[in-house]
Amino acid sequence: MKFIKGNLLDSEAQALVNTVNTVGVMGKGIALQFKERFPENFRAYSRACKNGEVKTGKMFVHDELTINGQKTIINFPTKEQWVRKSQYKFIEDGLQDLVNVIRNRNLKSVAIPPLGAGNGGPSWSRVKMLMTQYLSELKDVELYIYEPNAEIKKILQKENQRKDIKLIPARAMLLYSLFKYERFGEHYTVFTANKIMYFLQQSGENLKLKFEPYAYGPYAQAVEKVLYALNGKYLSGLEQMQAGPFEQLKLDYSRYDEVNEFVNKNLDSDQKRKLSDLFKFIDGFESTFSLEILSSVHFLRKSNPGLTKEQILVRIQNWNSRKKSRINEYHVELAHEQLDNYGRELQIQ
Repeated sequence: MKFIKGNLLDSEAQALVNTVNTVGVMGKGIALQFKERFPENFRAYSRACKNGEVKTGKMFVHDELTINGQKTIINFPTKEQWVRKSQYKFIEDGLQDLVNVIRNRNLKSVAIPPLGAGNGGPSWSRVKMLMTQYLSELKDVELYIYEPNAEIKKILQKENQRKDIKLIPARAMLLYSLFKYERFGEHYTVFTANKIMYFLQQSGENLKLKFEPYAYGPYAQAVEKVLYALNGKYLSGLEQMQAGPFEQLKLDYSRYDEVNEFVNKNLDSDQKRKLSDLFKFIDGFESTFSLEILSSVHFLRKSNPGLTKEQILVRIQNWNSRKKSRINEYHVELAHEQLDNYGRELQIQ
């Protein structure tokens, strides 16, 4: 049993273990990497989830033919719902079944991730102890245990897997806005991308995004998916679609001319106006805190047009404890003034 660090998907082991849930979602982390590298495995797993065949404590095994030969993918459920943390019981029960699968299939080499440890979930020290306890029963099997690795993003960025993704107006508008936003001296994040797309949609651009009230104001999960689609070609930092809301992402400035040319040639005059107006509107509100206040006040005004300023302040402070402790009457009044003075003039609805 060898404990190593690196990218598990580069392993030459006969079998690879993939941590999954029981509802058919491979949205982030190593599961997302598996989804992209082994599409047939994902389709088989998704069908099995719909049929109620994927259960905690039981491995879902799929053999997939790749250009490098056959790989055995062992899907290991460490949680039921994808939004929840992995549980020790599911990990312990699963390890016992994993041992049986390895024996029954006579597997000679297996690469295993840290089974749900990290990111606020189970502690690696305890998971490592469980893995050692159960997997040590296996003799004459090469086991490669990939430990949690904070450097995995840098490893994946060095691999530089370019995506064949083409620009369309919505993607170009987002990228152009992010390039321009950084000229203010601010670094862009998932948070700022969300707020930019929020106000572009409020200006009348039909982006088909559904914004919901989240911790830092209106948020649309689809924006993160757009960023992930662009990752690897126009930006980096979302290699596993895992980034905190304020974690800095990096634009590829060698792509700026391409984006700028697309905007000039393919956007109509109204779309170009919206881009120009967007930055007039957020002038003076470029910081993350200011964007949070401005978007939150706008969201409440639009969702509840009959509310007074005093009632909006109460709603803001009841939004969550963070807003209550940080946002006061003065902040909200500034947002109202910006919306009243520039929002209507610049057609922010």
